[in-house]
Amino acid sequence: MPDSLQDQLRALGLAKKKSAGRKKRSKPARGQRQGQPGSDPKKELSLDQAYALRQREEKKQADRVRRRKQAEDRQRQETNRRIRDIVNKHRLNVDEAELARNFLYRGRIRKIHVTPEQQRALNDGELGIAYLSGSYFILSPEHLDAVRAISPDHVVELGGADEDEGDHPVPDDLDW
Repeated sequence: MPDSLQDQLRALGLAKKKSAGRKKRSKPARGQRQGQPGSDPKKELSLDQAYALRQREEKKQADRVRRRKQAEDRQRQETNRRIRDIVNKHRLNVDEAELARNFLYRGRIRKIHVTPEQQRALNDGELGIAYLSGSYFILSPEHLDAVRAISPDHVVELGGADEDEGDHPVPDDLDW
């Protein structure tokens, strides 16, 4: 009977002789700890271990998301508290005001009741409007700047930015 395949490969120099005096390591390789998945590349994770590992990772991710949301909520509450302090001390709203002043805020038309003097001042830019918790408050420019420094999103821009007139601009020489 011909030589075994291993003997033939050794004869060609493609296989090495077994070394009998060599023994296996009893310690895990450097940087790897015993008992952890991935410590022995020949071992595969059992289904239970893989499921437990996946559950731990999902829990860590959910905890990160929850902590981030809580931090954002705390920041939002602190911002609202600081703006509320300014608004409560310096608002110029009058309960008996009868004129409705309409304005655009966050893509919708909103309404605030003002006195005739406040309406003139709002139109001239001498007063401004701040938003807080579903309500709108009239403030002087210095207090409006303080609110803007805390959160620009809480300040209503009344200037009416120059919008593009599109395909049909109004001619400059047109008199009304």
